[in-house]
Amino acid sequence: MPDSPLATWKEKFSFTESAEREFNGLPPEVQEAFLKAFPEFSKHPWRATPTLDVDHLRDMPSRWRLKVAGGHRGIYRSLQGVPDFEMFETRDQVYEKLRRYFNSRP
Repeated sequence: MPDSPLATWKEKFSFTESAEREFNGLPPEVQEAFLKAFPEFSKHPWRATPTLDVDHLRDMPSRWRLKVAGGHRGIYRSLQGVPDFEMFETRDQVYEKLRRYFNSRP
């Protein structure tokens, strides 16, 4: 079985199991967009640059998003100062999951 396309990046960031499954299920062109963004992202995970779209996730200051062409986002948090990816989804999917999560809380 070939290595995951994320194998190289696991030294720089961490990925939850579900985030890795989501990444592997993305269309190849979306995976490639993330893989092309990762070299610069590894240098600047907490701030945007002219070629890197990084920002806090709306209404969740402890979560960040890396946005790539095509509308997909990688959602991550800081885990001991290291980006820890929790999901890879489209904008609508991200906010739908967050709405369900918040509505399920007591």
